[in-house]
Amino acid sequence: MDKTINSENKKHQDIRSLKLKQYSIGSVILLVCIVLVVNFLLDRIFGKALTFDFSDYNQNSISKETEDYLDSLPADTKIRVIGLFDRPDNVSGTPYQYILPLLDDYVRKSDGKVSVEFINPLTHPTIISELDPSNAHDLSSHTDSLVVEYNGKIKVISPIDCYSFNVEYFYQTGDYLVTGNNTEYVFTNTMNTLTQGFSCKAYFVTGLKEDGSVYLKQILESMSFDCGEIPVSDNFAVPEDCDLLILNGPNSDIPEKVYVALTEYVKNGGKLLVSINFSMKNVSDGFERLNKLLNQMNVNIDPALISENNPGYQLNGYSQDSAVIITDAFKDFSNISLLHSTNARSVRAISNPESAYKIYPVLVTSPNASTYDIDKTGNAIENSLVENKQFNVAVLTENEETGSAAYIFGTLNFTSDEYISSYGLNDSNVDFLKSCVRDLTSSKQLNVLNIATKNVDDFSIKTAHATSSSATAVLVAFMIVVPVAFVALAVIVYTKRKNL
Repeated sequence: MDKTINSENKKHQDIRSLKLKQYSIGSVILLVCIVLVVNFLLDRIFGKALTFDFSDYNQNSISKETEDYLDSLPADTKIRVIGLFDRPDNVSGTPYQYILPLLDDYVRKSDGKVSVEFINPLTHPTIISELDPSNAHDLSSHTDSLVVEYNGKIKVISPIDCYSFNVEYFYQTGDYLVTGNNTEYVFTNTMNTLTQGFSCKAYFVTGLKEDGSVYLKQILESMSFDCGEIPVSDNFAVPEDCDLLILNGPNSDIPEKVYVALTEYVKNGGKLLVSINFSMKNVSDGFERLNKLLNQMNVNIDPALISENNPGYQLNGYSQDSAVIITDAFKDFSNISLLHSTNARSVRAISNPESAYKIYPVLVTSPNASTYDIDKTGNAIENSLVENKQFNVAVLTENEETGSAAYIFGTLNFTSDEYISSYGLNDSNVDFLKSCVRDLTSSKQLNVLNIATKNVDDFSIKTAHATSSSATAVLVAFMIVVPVAFVALAVIVYTKRKNL
C-alpha cells in the first residue's frame, strides 16, 4: 500500500516538476522575446533619444547641428566615407581614437544617408581608380586617410586634419600636441560642401617663407571654397577662376613677376586677402614690391610695431598683445566689439591721386597707442617712436569702378595656424574673418554649419578616454549580463520549487 502511494506521489511530483520546468523555460523564452521586441520598438520609435554617449565631452556623438543637417538631406542621399586602410580592432591610443567612433554615430543617425567602409588599397587596388579616376588627389600616398565621396566628388581627410594642435610645439619638436578635437567640424562641413557644391575658388600664394595655412584652408572649405595654391615662380600667373587671392603671413617680399601678375589681377577687379604681422623673421624685409602693389590701392603696410599704451586694452599687461576696436561700419561682422591682436604692424591709408580706391578702417587701436621701428637685433631704432595716436590694424580698400577690393591685416591673429590652433576654429577672430571673406566674395552661404570644437583633456590623446568600449560595455550589460541573470534566477527558482 505504501509503495503504491509513494509511486503515485513520485509520479505526481514528476508531472509537477515537468510542468514547472516547462513554465520556467517558457518564461525565459517569453522574456527574451519581449526584450527583443521592446528593443526593436524603442529603437524604431525613440532611436536617437535613447542613444547615450559615455565619453568625455560627447566625443562619440554628433551634435544637433549635424543631425539637423543630415535630416535636411533628401532621403536618397548617399555619402560614402571610405577609410583607405583596414579598420583597427582597437582604436585606443591611435589617431583614429576620436574619429571612428564618431563616424559610427553618423551612420546610426543618418537613416542610411551616410555609410562608412574600410577598403585597403593594398588588398583592393581598384578603389584608387574608382574614387579618383584622374589621380588628381594622389590617393596612393594617403593610405592612412579617409575619403568622403558624394556623386563622384571626393575630399581626402587625414587624421591630423581632425585635430587642433599646438603649432609652436610641433615646430620645436616635430610631435603633435593635441589641443582640440575637430572631427565633427571637418566631416560635417566636408559633407555639406560636397552636397552643396563649391561656390568660390581661393588660391594661396606660397613660397614667401610663410609658416602655412592649414587651418585657414579648413575654414574656407567649410564655407564652400575650393582651395588651391600658386607657388612663386618665373611663370607665376593668377588662374582665371580665382575668386580670392590670399597672401597669408609672407616673411619675404613678392618677386617682380609676381608683382606684375598681381597688378594685372587687381586692375581687372581681383579680390585680395593679405595678412602680415611684425616678427623677427621679416623685420629686415621692407616688402617694397608688395607695398608698391598696395599703394595702387591707397594702402601701405608699415614696418613699425604697434604698442598699446592704454592698460584697458592691453592683454596680460603686454603692450604688443592687445584688444582692438571694430569700427562702426563693421560692427555687424561680430557679436563683440573688441578682438585680439598680437605683434601688429600699422596698416596706413595713403593718398594716391591716380587711384580710385576708398579706404575704410576695419580694426583700430585705442587713441593712446604708439609705434616704433626695430632693427635686426630686436632693439628699438632711435627717434622712430610715434606716440599717442590711433593706428589701423586692418583696413578694407575697394574700387567701385572695377570691383576690386582687399582686406589688409597687420596681424596674423585672424589667419595663422599658430593663432587658430591655440584659440580654435570657433574663435571670435575667426568668425570676424569669415564675415570679411563673405563681404569680399559674396560666397554662397546656404545651410552654414557652426560646429564646435570638442575639448581634449590635458592637451593630449589619452587611452583612458571612453570611446567605443563604453558603448560595448553597455551592449554587453543589456544583451548578455541581464538575460543571463534572468536565466540564472529562473534556474534557482526552478531548483527551489521542484522540491516543494
